[in-house]
Amino acid sequence: MRGIQAILPLGSNMLRIRRPLLVAFLGILLPAAAHAQDGETGTAPATDGFDTEHIFGFAEGSDIGPRGSWEIESFTVGSFGAASGNFNIGNDTSARSTVTDELRLSVGTLTDYDHLRGVPGLPGHGAAEFGGITAEARWNILNRRTSPFGMSLSIDPEWHRADAASARQDGNYGVTTALLIDKEVIPETFFAALNLIHSASFLPFDGKWEHDDAFSVIVSGAYAITPDLVVGAEIIHENLAQNGGLNAHALFVGPQLFLRLNKDLTASMAWAVQIPDAAARQLDVVNFERHQLGLRFAYDF
Repeated sequence: MRGIQAILPLGSNMLRIRRPLLVAFLGILLPAAAHAQDGETGTAPATDGFDTEHIFGFAEGSDIGPRGSWEIESFTVGSFGAASGNFNIGNDTSARSTVTDELRLSVGTLTDYDHLRGVPGLPGHGAAEFGGITAEARWNILNRRTSPFGMSLSIDPEWHRADAASARQDGNYGVTTALLIDKEVIPETFFAALNLIHSASFLPFDGKWEHDDAFSVIVSGAYAITPDLVVGAEIIHENLAQNGGLNAHALFVGPQLFLRLNKDLTASMAWAVQIPDAAARQLDVVNFERHQLGLRFAYDF
């Protein structure tokens, strides 16, 4: 799971953005959960037509696949439109194995293309190269087919060969922790997801380690037009903090598309464009790009 996410202090004005997102999602989730628990103790499980992990855009659903299944996933994210004109394209290609009904393990490689020009004190750079190694453990806490909603916890440590912001090849480390919640609101038709994501990164600089944090909230909805075509939209709020201090935040919105190409291969695409949020009332194209594009392929075997 690649991205920039940050933790915010309580009382921060960022809560003016995050609270409406959470309220909107809970407005969908809680009535559905209450309805599921009314009357019967044994709720009929949801059908198996969709794997919700992939039907959204940048968000992910809680499904991890049946025990014993394997999957190859390739997720490419491009970030464009920064004030400097520089951009980054990153790819995470991983092999995933569901070892129990509740646990999936993954390992993969990272590839990066960083276009860096005209930044004082930094050399120009523009090349595709091996970016690092990633791994993930994902625990399905609540199975959406037998619970009012689904919930999974993802822990994703990474080693990066270079820093994307400066192209310094001095190695850095990070770990992303994500809580993935989803609900099949209308069976086989409408799905909602909430992702709460924290990333911590550690970069060596001048003989010591710098510590950056990030936090993202993603609210997503997906509507199935056919069993092979799902469309939707999502809202993303990103926040950055360096060495314990809040530095920047940005709000993104955009569409998403999911295609089932055959019974084993799926593709999903997403585009998120930055818009002014209620706190800053302006774009931040210094710390964030204007556009984010995502393309994901998943192959089950």
